[in-house]
Amino acid sequence: MFTHLLRFCVIFPIIWMGMLTAAPSTPSTDSPSVATAHPKYNEFCTALQKQVKENSADFGAAILCVMEATDGDERAVDTWMQAAAKQGNVAAEHWLANMALSEIPVDKALSPEVRASYQRLAKLAEKGFVPSMLDASMCLRQGIGVQKDEAAANKMIMEACKSGNFMARTHWLVSTGRMEFFSSRTKAEVDSEVKRGNYFVMFRLSNLASDPAEKVEWLKKAAEAGSPDAYYALSAINSSKLPKESRVLLEEAVRLHNPDAYFAMASGLLDVKGENASVREAGIQPDPKRGIILLKTAAALGHLRSCLSLGHGYLKGLFGLPKDPQKAYFYFNHPKLRNTVALATARAYMLLHGMGVPQDNAAGIKLLENAANVGHAPASIMLAAEYFSGNHVKADARKASQLLTDAAAAGASQAYVYLAYITAKGGAGLPADASMARSYLRLASLDMGDKAKQLYDQLIIKDTWEPEL
Repeated sequence: MFTHLLRFCVIFPIIWMGMLTAAPSTPSTDSPSVATAHPKYNEFCTALQKQVKENSADFGAAILCVMEATDGDERAVDTWMQAAAKQGNVAAEHWLANMALSEIPVDKALSPEVRASYQRLAKLAEKGFVPSMLDASMCLRQGIGVQKDEAAANKMIMEACKSGNFMARTHWLVSTGRMEFFSSRTKAEVDSEVKRGNYFVMFRLSNLASDPAEKVEWLKKAAEAGSPDAYYALSAINSSKLPKESRVLLEEAVRLHNPDAYFAMASGLLDVKGENASVREAGIQPDPKRGIILLKTAAALGHLRSCLSLGHGYLKGLFGLPKDPQKAYFYFNHPKLRNTVALATARAYMLLHGMGVPQDNAAGIKLLENAANVGHAPASIMLAAEYFSGNHVKADARKASQLLTDAAAAGASQAYVYLAYITAKGGAGLPADASMARSYLRLASLDMGDKAKQLYDQLIIKDTWEPEL
């Protein structure tokens, strides 16, 4: 939760989803003792020590080192961090404390175990490690593991700022409302940070700019100052029109450990069939092994699309990965992201089908309901299928129709196809209506074209509806 928030220096509201106990999982074969004996362990510790020296929250180099050393062992990061923490490495201790506080349900925010995790973080803050100070201030502000105390949170940020740390000073500008708008760039305190080369501030201003030219101008300033996020953003802007120039920018963003860049580069390296023409124009050649390493590194850093890609990869045997439901669930259950509606919906699918985790229909339906209630269209569609079929809930076609209507309103065109199917079929409280079914299909065709009719025909032929993840 915290590391991702601090990267962009924006405090986002937390959507608390229904919490589940993580599925029993096979422990890593890489224990802390084995980690310390690994030839790459010293390199890993060097990367962590560099973080401590620079007061940085960038774990990219350290995690990439683990992934390369262990051939992508998903669970090795935790054991290597434990080994380094036992040796007193502050960055490793911060990682473990941060992970422990990553998935706190609102009714457990002041539980003894959460208080203990906060105290662990607070002790690191006392040592002057800026990422821990900023995370501790956020706990104080939100009442996680400690009573809410706005004054103490602000004091903690001010203490962090005394070191001159760019991330801390940007956090202070944002949290105190001093940098809410693009016009804030003229304020003395903001302008001062720009002149000091604070690329966090420059990148923030690029996000606040409404004019495309001004946005690019500030991205260039941030990139020149060393912002990995700015390099990635510029690469994305140039990707279609200037693929070779985009690749140079992307490679720099990868070198600077931007998770989005890891994902983008991995996507190109995994394009074995050469289906993405711009990737080939940029000169990126297939390298599945390297692609998976980058994807797993990004996932460990809390990159949502990487977790989804790896989860689907292990579920369906994509990207050269073996089918492994337990590993799929591992990525759908990432501690820093498990409260996101996308991963919650994926876990619901796994729970309802008993894939990689013991089947739990009640928990799966609850997750879908929570995600659907906040407007997540894929969850609404999946839940509609459950209500129409009556597989794990009492059949209610009217409820299914309403869920699909909500999904369609949220922009999911395929929901109209499913509406056409259940309306044509009828049942479970919903009368069949061929005319209305044709109307729904026409609506789907506006966005989907011929694919709408193809999907509809498949549903009619199969005479069943079980949407895949």
